[in-house]
Amino acid sequence: MNLELRPVADGVYATSRAELQVEVCDVVVFDMDGVLIDVRHSYPVVICRAVDQFLAENGFSGDGTAVTPEETTYFKAAGGFNSDWALAQGVALVYLVKAQMAGARQIDGLRNLSPDLATVARAAAQLGGGLDGLTRALGHWADAQDLERALNEWDRARITRLAQEFYAGDQALTVFGVTNDTISGDGLMLTEKPLVTREELLAAPFQYGLYTGRNRGEVETAFQMANLSGIFPESAIITENTGIKKPNPAGLFRIAEALKPHLMIYAGDNLDDWQVAARYETERPLDAPPCLFCGVLNGSPGPMSFNLFQERGADLMTQSVPHLLRWLSQRRRTWAQAEAPSRS
Repeated sequence: MNLELRPVADGVYATSRAELQVEVCDVVVFDMDGVLIDVRHSYPVVICRAVDQFLAENGFSGDGTAVTPEETTYFKAAGGFNSDWALAQGVALVYLVKAQMAGARQIDGLRNLSPDLATVARAAAQLGGGLDGLTRALGHWADAQDLERALNEWDRARITRLAQEFYAGDQALTVFGVTNDTISGDGLMLTEKPLVTREELLAAPFQYGLYTGRNRGEVETAFQMANLSGIFPESAIITENTGIKKPNPAGLFRIAEALKPHLMIYAGDNLDDWQVAARYETERPLDAPPCLFCGVLNGSPGPMSFNLFQERGADLMTQSVPHLLRWLSQRRRTWAQAEAPSRS
């Protein structure tokens, strides 16, 4: 059977195997950022501002920014950076290490010091991704003493706090349970927009689950903004507060137990999401429902998404959730009509 992705509908790509399997799909599980919610003007900008603020607090100077929103996609493509707080921490560590290597704290100059962010991200990916892979990669360029001094300056909690304040602004206490010590005014979360409507979700014949790296406060804020409250059963919402984090497939197992699907699809926009579904398939017992992964394009890895998902053998890809739901609904109707004579 042909397992190559091909266009099967407007904005949808599928393998022949997946095209047949989705006829019985009755549960769709979503990641949130880049899938249900357009975060292009929130989290990537939060990362940049949090890094710049942290570096300024630690004696760095210069007119330029340490990282651009476009450069954050390098780390998303590396895997292991589903958490935007971790991504901000990672970029800050790169600059702390470079500062030790160069004996200088001028951001513009350090930007031009090898290795650049794209090279660091690729090296981190080759060493397992995430902050662990990044730290190991930096150890190949910096000597042990420089790396140790940089790690001693690396205040991950402070970077997270700054990111939360930039994101939530004056609502930081409601969203994250922290007060605004540094940043005030509107948070960048107010720039977010829905990528799917309530009506589009309710019109499709599926149950829905949510597996996201956001905490519950962030999820509730997004639900209210996008008018999605009440669509997801409480038992099928997995957030940071549950203690389950990607790429742990336990989130999908818990949703499968709650919703009892015949087949479910997990729609996500980055490699951590793909890994969740891949690990679920590897670990699921025979009596657990299968899960297909659908890569949502143009999310956090940006234009690299299609090739990244294709290289890893994704079952499905889509331009957007509405495109996916329209196609899945049509496939389900076709299957139901074909089954009707046999049931009569």
